[in-house]
Amino acid sequence: MAKKIDLVELKYQSEAVNDMGIMGLMRILEVSVVSNKRHKLTGVLFFDKGHFGQILEGSRTDIEEVWTRIQKDPRHHNIQLLGLNEIPERRFPKWALKLYDGKEFASFLPQFSNAIGEITGADGETLRIMQSLGFEVQ
Repeated sequence: MAKKIDLVELKYQSEAVNDMGIMGLMRILEVSVVSNKRHKLTGVLFFDKGHFGQILEGSRTDIEEVWTRIQKDPRHHNIQLLGLNEIPERRFPKWALKLYDGKEFASFLPQFSNAIGEITGADGETLRIMQSLGFEVQ
C-alpha cells in the first residue's frame, strides 16, 4: 500500500512594498495560477488595503518549495507565517488560485473574467478565513 502524500495548508500574511494596481495583481494571479497548477497546489489569495493573505494547499514538499520562493519575492515584506498544518482534505480543491474578490477585476477588465475563474459572491467560509487572517471584513 502506497504511503499517502502529506497534505498541508500554509497560511501567511504580508504587506505590499508598492501600491498594487489592478494590472500588478493580475500579473501575480497569472503567474501564480501557472505555478500552482504545475505544483498541484490550490488556494486563495486575499488583497486588501496593501496587505496580502494567502492560503495554499498541497503536498508538504511542494508547499515548502513555493514558501521559499514567496519569502524571497520582492513585491512584499513583513511576511508572517500564520500556520503550516496537516489537513485531511483540501478546502479549495477547484481553485489553482482564487483571488478574493475577483468581481473587482471583472468590472475593470471583463476580458480577464475567464482567466480568473468562477467569480461568485463572498460565502461564509471565505469571510471566516479572511477574518482568521486578520483582514477586516464588512
